[in-house]
Amino acid sequence: MKRGLAAVSLLAGLGLGAAVFTLAQDDGFPHERHARLFPACAGCHAGIEVGDSSRMVSITPEECARCHDGVELPAVAWEGPSPEPSNLDFSHPLHAQMGMGCADCHQIAGAEVAMAVGRAPAETCLACHAPEAEEHYAYDEVRCATCHLPLTLAADLPVSRIADFPRPPTHAEADFLFTHGIQDSSSAPACAVCHARESCERCHLDAESVPAIAGLAADERVAELVAGRPGEWPRPPSHAREDWAVSHQEDARRDVTACATCHARESCATCHGEGRPTVAAGLASARPGGPRGVQITAAAVMPVGHTTTFFDRHGTAAAIGVPQCSTCHAEKECIACHDGVKKPSFHPLDFVVRHGAEAFAEQTECAACHSQEAFCRDCHTGLGFAAGGRTGAAFHDAQPDWLLAHGQAARQNLESCVACHSEGTCLRCHSAKSGFRVSPHGPDFDPDHVADKSTQSCAICHFDLPRAAP
Repeated sequence: MKRGLAAVSLLAGLGLGAAVFTLAQDDGFPHERHARLFPACAGCHAGIEVGDSSRMVSITPEECARCHDGVELPAVAWEGPSPEPSNLDFSHPLHAQMGMGCADCHQIAGAEVAMAVGRAPAETCLACHAPEAEEHYAYDEVRCATCHLPLTLAADLPVSRIADFPRPPTHAEADFLFTHGIQDSSSAPACAVCHARESCERCHLDAESVPAIAGLAADERVAELVAGRPGEWPRPPSHAREDWAVSHQEDARRDVTACATCHARESCATCHGEGRPTVAAGLASARPGGPRGVQITAAAVMPVGHTTTFFDRHGTAAAIGVPQCSTCHAEKECIACHDGVKKPSFHPLDFVVRHGAEAFAEQTECAACHSQEAFCRDCHTGLGFAAGGRTGAAFHDAQPDWLLAHGQAARQNLESCVACHSEGTCLRCHSAKSGFRVSPHGPDFDPDHVADKSTQSCAICHFDLPRAAP
């Protein structure tokens, strides 16, 4: 990158008003040799201070020939500078109104001869417009739009010049692709100086839905430059987590737009099948001829047999444990679908007939999906399987001595009892106030110790607080 030339061509010109051109770098005119003939710049540049672009160089070859007539002085063939396209947004009249003279910007620093003039260097502009900036392209401190037009308005710039635009140092930082989209809104005009919509569309699959990108105008020159260039989709740090394959759905459900830059809807279909998961509807489909995004191959992320139709038949494999689903999947993934609302239970059709044995043996963790208090009790009560205080209920595997043995089970896991029984069920027998007045306390029970902690629980069964035997 020829930064010296780029700085001259992009910032330091002799534009007029909002003109978008500069003079050629070497206009061939020896200003120093004419210093004594032209005491003021306006003698040859009459249109500068008034903003007349047609008289930016007001002297003509005929006027030069008055001296360079071939007799007194050699004849010359100088025809003046040729305009050069630029995206400079500069007003000479405005700067003149602020009291600035030509030499303030165009006098070559350190020159000892008169009229040693040249292009205004970028540092001259920064001295006023961004004094805190260390260099021209530090756009964190320099507001590019202060001196430059949006690229799409600099219609005369050729593709070659746009291709040679300098790259700010921040663009070379390792995390730039991750952070450039979260710049504050005041940075958008700076981006528009060098970029058009096609610049973003090369990578952003979601370009149409991003306001900052939609706000950029399209430009055929930029489209030509990016044509055929592949998009860049570096791997975010979050994707390096060991559980990413399992846990990424949580991130997607929370904010699928974070995935939409790199992934098209088809990315999800590679593993989950067409139309799944439903959150994939928030992603755009890859546009014909547009970027394809990150290409995911099922073989790279899924076990053998997990084809695009596996979703429809995974229940059989899960039921027999082949493959071991928990290696990659968490239980909450199953519950997210099989909640009884979005999808029916994953149990076999006859499971309700034999689920008691599994529930009793705790072969499966029922509470992962079901509320024991509501789900189990409602069904068991309606079918007459809940004890409800009756001694002849068959729920407890029809044990004939269950009434006598239930105390041990209650002490081991009282939480399992409340799935079907309420406090009133127990108080029918275990209360000192009424009923059979059967004490639930063991031989080593210390009532004083319990009463010291809470008397409220004692009052449920007792009129007066019990006391330990002396």
